[in-house]
Amino acid sequence: MDDARFLDLLDHLCRRPAMFTGERTVASVATFLTGYCIGVSHSEPGPGLLGRSSHEHWGRWVEMRYDVFDPAWSWSRILLHHHGDDQRVFEVLPSLFREFLADRDAHGAEGLAARHHARFSGRCPAPEHTHTATPC
Repeated sequence: MDDARFLDLLDHLCRRPAMFTGERTVASVATFLTGYCIGVSHSEPGPGLLGRSSHEHWGRWVEMRYDVFDPAWSWSRILLHHHGDDQRVFEVLPSLFREFLADRDAHGAEGLAARHHARFSGRCPAPEHTHTATPC
């Protein structure tokens, strides 16, 4: 799947998340996208946009963007913490993903990985206080 088709899906998903997931939560959208990425990676040759490495780089990019790097903090939790609620995350997610794609295209996956390593080597910053639920 190319970037344009995925962005179209993401735009629709964020406008009407319950139509795709049955719920209006970032957690349900994150789960949907993970399953979608796995399905596409098994049905199309090559890693493409939605292959494991691209999805992994999205999470690393979000960590760098918001300066949070902790095993208990998924990209969806980071966005909820920073933006405050599910609806606000749905409003900003498509533009954030476009920003990620531009950064990935400009610097490559290896460049993103190198920046992530340089930024977080030896430290694991996480917010001290949050309104998000601690994962089980």
